[in-house]
Amino acid sequence: MNYKIVLFIIAFFGIYALSNYYIGTRIYKGITVKIPVNSIIFWGIFWVVAVAYIVTMLLGNYVSGKIFDIFNLIGVYWIGIFFYLIIILPVVDIIAFVNRRYSFIPSMRGSNNLLFVTTLAIVLFIAFVMIYGTWNGSHSYVKKYELEINKTVEGIDKLNVVMVSDIHLGNLIDGKRASTMVEEINRLNPDIVLFAGDIVDTEVKPFINGNMAAEFNKINSKYGTYAALGNHDIMRGEEETITKELGKYGVQVLRDEAKEINNQFYVVGRDDVSINRTEKKRKSIDDILQNVDKTKPVLLIDHTPSALEEAEENNIDIQVSGHTHKGQFFPNNLITSRIFEVDYGYLKKKDLNVIVSSGYGTWGPPIRLGSRSEIVNITVKFNK
Repeated sequence: MNYKIVLFIIAFFGIYALSNYYIGTRIYKGITVKIPVNSIIFWGIFWVVAVAYIVTMLLGNYVSGKIFDIFNLIGVYWIGIFFYLIIILPVVDIIAFVNRRYSFIPSMRGSNNLLFVTTLAIVLFIAFVMIYGTWNGSHSYVKKYELEINKTVEGIDKLNVVMVSDIHLGNLIDGKRASTMVEEINRLNPDIVLFAGDIVDTEVKPFINGNMAAEFNKINSKYGTYAALGNHDIMRGEEETITKELGKYGVQVLRDEAKEINNQFYVVGRDDVSINRTEKKRKSIDDILQNVDKTKPVLLIDHTPSALEEAEENNIDIQVSGHTHKGQFFPNNLITSRIFEVDYGYLKKKDLNVIVSSGYGTWGPPIRLGSRSEIVNITVKFNK
């Protein structure tokens, strides 16, 4: 293993451990001012919770069962709680430090009372975020777009496209959620359905063992269902397994290839750019389109919205992407909006129309705050 990777792993786990120790110390101190708690029991439970997600990530393809699922759920929720506590607690400590010098916070008959009230307020806030975020992350809506393409298509004036990205089927998002998604898709009466990557979460075993791909066979569409692979579909080297499993149930995964639909338009699917970090490399759009008649509309599925110039230069009409989750929970959206030219919504670049979805599922903590679970419905009109 490359020594830089080893150093990164050591640094990451070192920072994570120190951050958790800082949070644990603040939690313990905040509780014990009013409620006596055995320190050994507290720290034993705390560290089990803190490492739960890492353990389940490492063992996800080898261990299964109800106990494992509960352990995994505890772990992913802790990641969400950790995320907000590592933002909130330093701010509270800074305010407390300044208050000791200037005493601008009204006295509550003892610093212990103030510490306990502050701890209680933080607990209530975190509980609200987790409860509301869970509800928001599990209830989707339909995001509609209307586009006009300056191309003529013989036999049709418009195309009803349904696009879904980032389902993350696995331990947390299971076949029941996939069944609900399929029902929502079918209610839109699509002409064609596109899946823009990350259909499967990090571990493929729950997806296969749960026969989750079978739900896709219930999708009703005029021209069929097509997909491209995302980074999570690729990262464990199981992309061939996922492609084969989806293919059994009516989803054609396009891997750096173009498919002509009914001699009227094309759908192009690209492997996610993350595959370039493996021994494989994805094709350029120019190579993929060598035998494509560009006088016909071309719809591109590319999971990560990072190669927009390449799509624009190759006269792609519509690109659909996901990946960003719109940050999934605030304030991550402030970061994704700076990383990507468009991290959510619609962007027009000359003749290229780009639509980026916030995704249907979630990765890690099953919560959304500042983003919503969505299915994208695009009405594409063609000029006569």
